[in-house]
Amino acid sequence: MQLTVDKLEKSFGVHEIFKDVSFMIAKGEKIGLVGVNGSGKSTLVKCLLQPEYADRGTVSFEPGINVGYVEQGFGSIGNESVWDFMLKANPEILSLRRKLAELEQASASGDREVLDSYGRATQRYEFLDGYNYEAKLKMVLFGLAFPEWMWGMQAASLSGGQKTRLLLAAALVSSPDFMLLDEPTNHLDIRMMEWLEGYLRDFKGGVLVVSHDRAFLDHVATRILEMEGGRLRSFTGNYSKYLAQKDILTRTEKAAYEAQQDYIAEQEAYIRRFKAGIKSKMARGRQSRLDRLERLEAPVENETFSLRLPKAPESAERVLILEHLNAGYGDNVLVRDADLILRRGEKTGLIGPNGCGKTTLLRTLLGEVPALGGEAKIGNRVKIGYFSQSYERLNPNQTLLDNFLTEYGMTEEQTRSLLGGMLFHGDDVFKEIGTLSGGQKARLVLLKLVLDGANLLILDEPTNHLDILAKETVEAALEVFDGTVLVVSHDRYLINEVCDRIWEIEDHTVLDYKGNYGFYLEEKAKNSKIKEAVSVSGGGKTQKAEEKNTSEKREDAAAAVEQQAGTTIAATEEAGDAAVIVRDTGKPWDGKVKNKENKKARRHSPAQLEELIAKVELRLREQEAMLGWLDKQISIPENHLDLEKSKAMAAEREEYVKTIDELVQKWEELLEEQDMLEQEEQ
Repeated sequence: MQLTVDKLEKSFGVHEIFKDVSFMIAKGEKIGLVGVNGSGKSTLVKCLLQPEYADRGTVSFEPGINVGYVEQGFGSIGNESVWDFMLKANPEILSLRRKLAELEQASASGDREVLDSYGRATQRYEFLDGYNYEAKLKMVLFGLAFPEWMWGMQAASLSGGQKTRLLLAAALVSSPDFMLLDEPTNHLDIRMMEWLEGYLRDFKGGVLVVSHDRAFLDHVATRILEMEGGRLRSFTGNYSKYLAQKDILTRTEKAAYEAQQDYIAEQEAYIRRFKAGIKSKMARGRQSRLDRLERLEAPVENETFSLRLPKAPESAERVLILEHLNAGYGDNVLVRDADLILRRGEKTGLIGPNGCGKTTLLRTLLGEVPALGGEAKIGNRVKIGYFSQSYERLNPNQTLLDNFLTEYGMTEEQTRSLLGGMLFHGDDVFKEIGTLSGGQKARLVLLKLVLDGANLLILDEPTNHLDILAKETVEAALEVFDGTVLVVSHDRYLINEVCDRIWEIEDHTVLDYKGNYGFYLEEKAKNSKIKEAVSVSGGGKTQKAEEKNTSEKREDAAAAVEQQAGTTIAATEEAGDAAVIVRDTGKPWDGKVKNKENKKARRHSPAQLEELIAKVELRLREQEAMLGWLDKQISIPENHLDLEKSKAMAAEREEYVKTIDELVQKWEELLEEQDMLEQEEQ
């Protein structure tokens, strides 16, 4: 194992962040760490890098392992060039080059010790792939959108997004054995993300990546760790498989918890009713059972904001008309001759690499930037709601309350209610907007879109800084919105779910695809094949073979998980039947309640009653123990990979509950008979 974490805990004062966190990562595993904002993911990452930061528990990396990590902030970026900064990314290679040069000169003496040192250094240098170091640098720089003309630029002069990508590039070429990545897709466009996905899939070491990018996790992760309610749980497979397992697990846990709560309420009502009187002994018995009952934890319900866009006012059929539009700045034309029409009700995703002009095109459509040629027309009765990724609509010096009171003129009570729906509670409304996180600012702008009542939404990266749960809320609102949407986003999952049309900026041209992101990918693949040499006749077969191979691998993985996580109902039944109740007839009792006539006819001696009551109580404890064991099996995510197996466990649980109810009834009948005997004797 490249990383072993055992019973890690961290609290801030009385607030427990997480407890009893344990997991292992083997070489080659690609692990995605997910959870809502504030669930403790970043705290866990800090504990992995600085084990002393944790309150208790252990973090053990494989001895001698080199961990690649993208640090927060840009303190390590100096005034050197991009190329020089990248050269220093792996100091061991540079050190070995100097050492090899020195040893080459010294080897002329023929000294045996020098030759041995030279051999060991050469072996290490080859292991680090030092001879191909510059080639690897170029490959990574190109992959993360650093063209050759940028390599001589001062690294310190780069934008924040470019610096983040540069630090990521440096981490990738530092010859790590294990990679720890915190939101690596921030500031990456779709092409860069796809390049990074391929790089990580081919990476031989282990990877732990914190990410809210669902498509990225689908393409990279082989296992998902979920941080929720201070607990960490493991799910086999990528993000989509995690969702399926999580859904079954949540429904099963909720059903089990509600059933137990109903049972507890029923028992407590019985105890209150009969704690004094003829049935007091039975009430005490039920209280004893309640006291030893292992209580199930309530399923975690993460708080999310509510977002419901109002019905869009009527507008013209042609909402947005682009006639031979050129967009850019001065002599820098980013988009040429765009000739497109956006119609009422269409939801279009605008995609393209960073710097291609997506935001510039949006600002040109809004009239914030003058067109360099052609024209952009807004249809009749079109009211625009604009989401800018720089949040211009928010005054950083105002409080949340003042900002909304000033812009919308509502009462303080109305404003507090609206802000509460976006998870700003209590004194949060008095915070200055400039102190808020990116995700909090995004929620405020989304609320303004609701209040604007627009019928055309122009959105520039609306889900940046939002966690997955919040992204799903935005997606759901946009899907049911009956107006028109034009959204710029690198979130492939969102585009595929929401958009029915794709505009792609490529080589200064806007290409139009009438379908979602999946359709766009298919069309791109077709166009690419058309452009390729026709002589490559086996391309289609190769793709089909690859798809078949992928499908077979998924089936093999599912089968392996099923075999590992399967529960044997027969084994539990055998264990439960180990203790049988023998009546005076000498036959095993089947656990079923006999009819009233048989009950009245059956009489036992005091000694027989004592023996039978003890055996029923023993059977009860065993059945309750088996139910507790089964509940723990139900709480394991891997046991829900197979829907049929999950249903079988649920059915098995019902059988245990039924048997326990019957045993309780039998136990109470025996106690009643015992009371009757005692009264007769008196």
